[in-house]
Amino acid sequence: MTLPRVAMPSRNTVAVTLAAAAATAVAGTSFWRSFTAIAELAVAYKVPADQAWMIPVAVDGLVVVATVAAAIARRRVARSYSWFLLVAGTVASVAGNGIHAWQLTHSPIGVGIAVLPPLVTLAAVHLTILLARQGDEIATAPVLDIEPEPIRTPLDEGPKRDATPRPVTQLHVAPTTPVASVATPAAAPRQVRRVTTRKSDATDVELRARAIRCVVGEGKTIRATGAELGVSKDKVQRWVTAHRATLDAPPVAS
Repeated sequence: MTLPRVAMPSRNTVAVTLAAAAATAVAGTSFWRSFTAIAELAVAYKVPADQAWMIPVAVDGLVVVATVAAAIARRRVARSYSWFLLVAGTVASVAGNGIHAWQLTHSPIGVGIAVLPPLVTLAAVHLTILLARQGDEIATAPVLDIEPEPIRTPLDEGPKRDATPRPVTQLHVAPTTPVASVATPAAAPRQVRRVTTRKSDATDVELRARAIRCVVGEGKTIRATGAELGVSKDKVQRWVTAHRATLDAPPVAS
């Protein structure tokens, strides 16, 4: 019995996860420092203290959102617009941090230190996205596994076939030649014509005798007798009537 193997994370996956966590921590601390500087600058320029937090959230939040959009955008227009917003948000954040530091220190070094957090935030967020994407590629990469060699059994030990006879179904193949019944209607009229011609050759005396025998002797109907002999039923009726009148007439005395 083969037990299922548990997939363990590789070294690359662990390294990517740790790097992404560190980049997220750096981005968070840099965002907090830039947030504090821009919020104090907003309060200094007559923004209410309870609303000052909105300014850094809008500026630095735009940087984060634009960075994510630029990293995952596929279309050229969307990528270009994302980079435009990213540059604009970064410039605004750097300017806010630099102005705040200049007002406090009046030193170029203080300004340089103050503009580092927004730049670090931009770089850390972008790096985090790239590392996360690389981690997904590593996680979805195909794993080559060596399957065990299949066990081959001798031919004698294979599954036995069922020796029970199976019913055989006969397949009836349609004939390729035309059926003879197709030509039957064409031959029927010729046969009827021959019979009619043969009956018409007989004399009226013979037909009269046969008609009387069929109706009187055999009990056939006048219509059937006329159809059999090829004459009209009226003629058969006249023959039969004349015959019966002859039978009913009284004998003549000598």
